[in-house]
Amino acid sequence: MDPERFVSVDECGTHTSMTRLRARAPRGERAYGSVPRNRGKNTTLIASITLQGAMGAAMVVEGGTDAKVFETYVERFLAPSLSAGQIVLLDNLGAHKTRRVRELVEAQGAEVWFLPASEAPPDLNPIEEAFSKVKALLKKAAARTKGTLVDAIAQALASVTTRDARGWFAHSGYEPWDRSL
Repeated sequence: MDPERFVSVDECGTHTSMTRLRARAPRGERAYGSVPRNRGKNTTLIASITLQGAMGAAMVVEGGTDAKVFETYVERFLAPSLSAGQIVLLDNLGAHKTRRVRELVEAQGAEVWFLPASEAPPDLNPIEEAFSKVKALLKKAAARTKGTLVDAIAQALASVTTRDARGWFAHSGYEPWDRSL
């Protein structure tokens, strides 16, 4: 199977108290920082990534992901970005398994594939590593309001490169074919 066809989709949680918990300081000096006590409401990022790089179709919602939220994401963001022959990789979250999600994806000429059950390592889904980079950048940004958090998410998503994506896909076992052979 050609990994060029894969579109990896998942969601991750963020909040306005994300911050680095470790710091460096010159020898003999103490590092100082502040961490909010109240983490506020969870904000969920739903996004996709392909081997070509840039994080594609993304949506931010307040709260968690249920079937209705995920169907809205697929209908408004993911499906319009799909091409015939692509394969959408989803984990086994119940919200991903609705008939409507499958219909929306297949209407674009794409397929839906579910990754192995939750006992499987998360590194089978390349977007998990993308979210690791995104979350590190969000901690660095230390956004404390919903507006600045959304802006920081947009900047973090924009920082994902084609080189990053190729590395994450390779690490997940989806090596691109060498078409020159």
